[in-house]
Amino acid sequence: MNAVPPKSAREVPFTGAAAVVARAPRVPMPAPLLLPNLVAGALCALVTLAYASSFAALIFGGALASSVNLGVWTAIVGSCIAILTLSFLSSFPFALGGPDSNPSVILSISAAGIASEVLGDSSDSNELLPTIFVFLFGSAVLCGLLLFVFGRLNWGRYIRYIPYPVVGGFLAGTGYLLLAGGWKLLVGKNILLSTLADLHAVPTLSWLFAIGVGLALVVATRISRHFLVIPSVLAAGIIGFHVALIASGLSHDDARAAGMLLQPLSIGSWQTPFNQDFSAVRWDLLVLHGKDFAAMTLVVLVTTLLNATSLDVATGVEADFDRELKALGVANILGGLAGGLVAVNSFNRSMLNQRAGATSPVAARFCAAIVLGAALFAPRAVALLPRPVLIGLVLFLGLSLLLNWLWDVRRELPRADYLTVAVILVIVAAFGIATGVILGVVIASLSFVVTFSRQSVVKQRFTSATQRSNVERSPHDNACLEQHGEWLHGFVLHDHIFFGTANSLLEEIRAVLGKGDVLLIDFRLVRGLDASAVVVLRKLLRLTTENETELVFTGIDERLAQRFTACGLPLEQSAVRRFADIDRGLEWAESRLLSGVRPEVELTAALGLPDGADAEALASYFEMLDIPGGSPLFERGQPSNALYLLLRGQLSVQLHIDDSGYTKRLRSYGPGTIVGEMGFYDGAPRSADIIADVDTSVARLTLERLKMLELAQPDRAAQFHRFVIKTLAARLRTANEHLRV
Repeated sequence: MNAVPPKSAREVPFTGAAAVVARAPRVPMPAPLLLPNLVAGALCALVTLAYASSFAALIFGGALASSVNLGVWTAIVGSCIAILTLSFLSSFPFALGGPDSNPSVILSISAAGIASEVLGDSSDSNELLPTIFVFLFGSAVLCGLLLFVFGRLNWGRYIRYIPYPVVGGFLAGTGYLLLAGGWKLLVGKNILLSTLADLHAVPTLSWLFAIGVGLALVVATRISRHFLVIPSVLAAGIIGFHVALIASGLSHDDARAAGMLLQPLSIGSWQTPFNQDFSAVRWDLLVLHGKDFAAMTLVVLVTTLLNATSLDVATGVEADFDRELKALGVANILGGLAGGLVAVNSFNRSMLNQRAGATSPVAARFCAAIVLGAALFAPRAVALLPRPVLIGLVLFLGLSLLLNWLWDVRRELPRADYLTVAVILVIVAAFGIATGVILGVVIASLSFVVTFSRQSVVKQRFTSATQRSNVERSPHDNACLEQHGEWLHGFVLHDHIFFGTANSLLEEIRAVLGKGDVLLIDFRLVRGLDASAVVVLRKLLRLTTENETELVFTGIDERLAQRFTACGLPLEQSAVRRFADIDRGLEWAESRLLSGVRPEVELTAALGLPDGADAEALASYFEMLDIPGGSPLFERGQPSNALYLLLRGQLSVQLHIDDSGYTKRLRSYGPGTIVGEMGFYDGAPRSADIIADVDTSVARLTLERLKMLELAQPDRAAQFHRFVIKTLAARLRTANEHLRV
């Protein structure tokens, strides 16, 4: 995924590119730099506690609501370990991480499913928490192992090839699930099944602050992208809630009993993989929810790389994607073993840290120290966080993602991609995140196939009237090729030929079958083809045979030839004529057309003079030469003391590349053409070798004889010069026409 979403794929980001933040040396920091890092760390600690508590409340909802404080511990532990690990291993010195909305949504769905199955299958609720915690901790460890392996194998770049509409649809679906999860935390019912009466049954302070904080965060972040917007709204919500609590006459204990405040944390609530009753774990349910783990791993991979890409663009600090995967892998392994939730790097919190003054990992480590210190030494301070404000944060994350991917991108995405996002959102809402991601990939793949199939693999169409070989021919031959241009039809193909484009290619070619004697297809720009394409080409071979048309393939390298053979069309055993390049294929086709028309040219006719007497007089200054096939007419570096009129056979200009042994054929000449005139007129040495391809006859005019002609018969010398100029002008006109076509 090379494109960065218009807003963060996880949370609404702060916009504006910040200056590049250099990694600070790992030495004690001077006093002037220490204070900004401590301030940034303290500010991020408040936000980290709020996010951790919100995601814990999301996961530990419904039947698990009574154990939400245990979930807060797991979220805090996961946050602290992720922050500390990233401070040592991340590409970004200001990186923060922890539980995030995307994996937390999947964990909440899985936890709710496990809870309903445990409580529905057994009256022994002692199985519930061990099964839940083993699932949470096991998911973190296994996900961490996969992340580390992907990073170790340098596979980070491949994850980015997931289609962009699939990412957008998944994120929109995540937004809906967050919104639905937050609503269920508030009302206790599914968002689609609840009514206003259910909302009125909730304490007024709860729904007022939950909805108010959520909407305030949405509005504030869309008005201003300042890094203090989210912390300020959260702080105002917390303070405002406690003021309203005092004004209503409710004590903290009353509010806690009504579910509006968290219970105080206790070190005894710290759950780890090592203090679970494994005999009570429902292993069958863990296996059953393996698909949720697979979906979450994909989500964590995509989220990690999207966040790293966003941080790279926003801050100018170059991201090492494989390094980020390994860092998050280590963080999740350690976090799972210590009793933490799955964690990812956070774009929003990292940008908050950097914009608040963080210049080194010291800020992140101070943030982790404050969060862990508050949980261990000030547990009642954590219990002052209002659940309605935390629910409002969850509602905000859901609403912002929905707005990002249903409203903000409506003009940025093509209609097909936007519809893909919307369809995946509906699938996620109806069937779950795993089904949505899988079907989303299928939908995006089918959409790509349909879109790509509409693009023709024919890069260029031509006839012998519009495209010629590099063989220089006489005006008579050129006129013949122009007149009988429809005799040859050619197609230059490009890109991949597969089942989606092969049939349309056949239809384009079928339209010209029977209109000429030669069909030439050039494969030089073809990158690959599948079995369906070869089946179509086999059908084309049958059609050309029925229409008595010569089929010519050019530009097929060894790789494509092997592909043809593997798909059941060995070219060596077919009636297809095959040439190394399109130039040689065109040369063969032109020679086939011109054969028998005028195989040999008389010198007097080649001079093209209207008066036969003038032609006879000029011809007397030429001398005849016969060149055996394979022999040079002249070689590079020789003096340019003569020009030649080709009367029979063919000559080719060959350029030898020094020290490589490679020879390139630049151009060929047929009967009735002039060779060697450039050096003849400007006096420069020969620039290339001229070799006779077959036994060839030429008429040579030396520079000495031309001077004699100019002295003895200046009028006829001028006629000859006009003939040469006319020939050169015709060449230039033909070259321009080829470029135009």
